[in-house]
Amino acid sequence: MIQTRNRRAIVLVLILWIIVVLSLIAYSLLFQTSTETTMTSQRRRQFRAETLARSGVAKAIVDLRNDLIFDTAEEAKTFDAEGDVWARPEEGKLNSYPDDRFEGNEETGFFNTYVYDESGYFNVNRFSPQNMIILQKIIEHIGYEEEDAKIVAASIVDWKDFDEVPALPSAPSNEEGIAYAVLKGEDEDGPTDVDEVEPLVLRNENYLSVDELLEVYGVTPDLYFGPGTPEAEYYNALIPPPQGDRFKIEPKRRSRDEPVYGLRDYLTVLNSSTLNINTAPVQVLAALAEGAGNTTGDSWAESVVKNRRGNRDDDIDNDNAIKDMTELQANGEVAGVVSIAQNLYPVTVSSSFFRIVSIGEYQGAKVRIEAIVNRELEQLTRNESFEATDRAEDRLERNSARTERRTDKNNELIVRYPAVRIIQMRID
Repeated sequence: MIQTRNRRAIVLVLILWIIVVLSLIAYSLLFQTSTETTMTSQRRRQFRAETLARSGVAKAIVDLRNDLIFDTAEEAKTFDAEGDVWARPEEGKLNSYPDDRFEGNEETGFFNTYVYDESGYFNVNRFSPQNMIILQKIIEHIGYEEEDAKIVAASIVDWKDFDEVPALPSAPSNEEGIAYAVLKGEDEDGPTDVDEVEPLVLRNENYLSVDELLEVYGVTPDLYFGPGTPEAEYYNALIPPPQGDRFKIEPKRRSRDEPVYGLRDYLTVLNSSTLNINTAPVQVLAALAEGAGNTTGDSWAESVVKNRRGNRDDDIDNDNAIKDMTELQANGEVAGVVSIAQNLYPVTVSSSFFRIVSIGEYQGAKVRIEAIVNRELEQLTRNESFEATDRAEDRLERNSARTERRTDKNNELIVRYPAVRIIQMRID
């Protein structure tokens, strides 16, 4: 009797353990299913947000192509300005996804797309000792003292040029690496004798991105991002700035709406080394004017921007834009500065490189795509593949003008194709 009871107790315990194990398995499966469902839903929202962002990029590319088609139409002038179709942002553009389960049910997302002309900024790789006065004026405008600005402008040029001769006239050595090692020693109370310092290693290659300037001697986070910006404060906390007397930016009293500029707001590595006067922002035009010797660069730049926009802040048209170099030279207010500036940095009215920023949002998911595109007008002419077709048509027509017509067709311009090619893309 006791043995029977023991057996029943053991069986009961086993059953209870089996129930516990099965409950754990069921809970695990339920948790896994719930997690996978959540992840699938998130991936679905993320995918649709990315699709919306890609739609914005495609829309911008179409706008860039159409603009070039319009510009190259008969008797039209090829120029780019703030009134072009590509320059108008697509904000809150709606896209709907039909839900097949319920008739008429739609799930709606949207994208915001912005296009920026990279030719509106200085290409940092184009600066040399001959035109680094523009860099110096940019750095002074941000807040460095004149002597410090000269050092950093020369440093930016030396970090990317292919020689070892310092661009700074008063450099403490004839070798770049030693010269900047001495200057760095002065900042950090280190060795300053040319025979004792460890030469700095300079890149001596073109910059691949503007962010590489943060590695250059004298370029502090305040100079690169703008004094007092959140990014500058973040980097200053990670890497304390030099403790010497150089490279200090005195705080300025600014109004709440006054923008704060850093090097990143003037420079790029993504254009053909010309500056489009129709799209360059006001701070870039001011630096160009001051580099050309104009002491009132800010007011000159503001006047140029105001005039090219037709005194408008939105819904800008191109009635007052400079449409070719002849108009530029005839514009008295602009021509005087530009004629001098052309010797330092080429000025133009058209652009080839653009940056597209498109943000897609769908049910809380957000995807940002940044694409750099190159736009060119390609001319396609008839080739041998068209000759066979011509011969077949000629045999059918059998007229005396066959040979002459074939010659004309072989030389005929088939199409002027506005090609927009993506050269860089980043998805966040």
